[in-house]
Amino acid sequence: MARYKLILLVFFLAAYLSNTAQTTPWIVSAEDAGKTNPIKIEPKNLALGRNIFKRSCVACHGEKADGKGLIQSTSLIDSAFQKQTDGAVFHKISTGRDKMPPFSAMLKEDEIWSVINYLRVLVDPSALPKPKDVKLQVSTGDEIKTVTAAVLSGDSLNQPLADVDVQFFVKTDFGLMRIGELSNYTGADGKVKVLFPDKIIGDKEGNVNLIVKIENNFLYNDTEMLVQKKWGKPLVSHDEDFTRRSLWGARDKSPVWLLILANGILILIWSVIIYVIINLFRIKKEGRIFLK
Repeated sequence: MARYKLILLVFFLAAYLSNTAQTTPWIVSAEDAGKTNPIKIEPKNLALGRNIFKRSCVACHGEKADGKGLIQSTSLIDSAFQKQTDGAVFHKISTGRDKMPPFSAMLKEDEIWSVINYLRVLVDPSALPKPKDVKLQVSTGDEIKTVTAAVLSGDSLNQPLADVDVQFFVKTDFGLMRIGELSNYTGADGKVKVLFPDKIIGDKEGNVNLIVKIENNFLYNDTEMLVQKKWGKPLVSHDEDFTRRSLWGARDKSPVWLLILANGILILIWSVIIYVIINLFRIKKEGRIFLK
């Protein structure tokens, strides 16, 4: 009995300490809180912050940074959080506490500052100008399988736009498969090129659908283009394997020997059952004759 009481005491103590740790104020020194963010609020830095957030923070803080992730956590878009200085937030992300790991071991300082800028813009996008339309042009190289995207201004000048993050995908039956890097930025000529990977499965003729996107760029409106190329490995269908009699076929395509065996076993079992029942009645009848 004493052992069970000790186990319960340890359990409640651990729960109490865990709850206390989560509700204890997180004190940041004036020196750390007074640090200023050296990273400017620019599309390239914001895209970096967004990508890091989606990779490392969404699980706990949720897609919208509202704290509704797989593990309930602090909302990063409410007023209590947003009132904190950039320096205070930087310190907390860097050092971590409780279930939150110290991200200084995983991220560079510039990357942490970029995440903070992204969180600020989520709540107050006024720091950015109104998004503009852009033109997206896609070309391909067949000798070496490459996809090149050119991003131009949406006006009649068609000026090349640098530092625009372009996403490349292959459309599959299960969704979009990313190719290239997580971020692919255009150069001074407004172009960015990615290499098409080998061993991508296409349709029966080997056709694949390439999708090139600009999305969530902060400065430019979303746009995309679709290009079809015969770059994939032809899809090999195994439908004929399911139309002949085989162990993995449908019931009406089962092997004949398997049908005979299964039905033979059933007939044998029911024959034994019927034989036993008949003999039980015989025994009962013989018993009555013997008593008489």
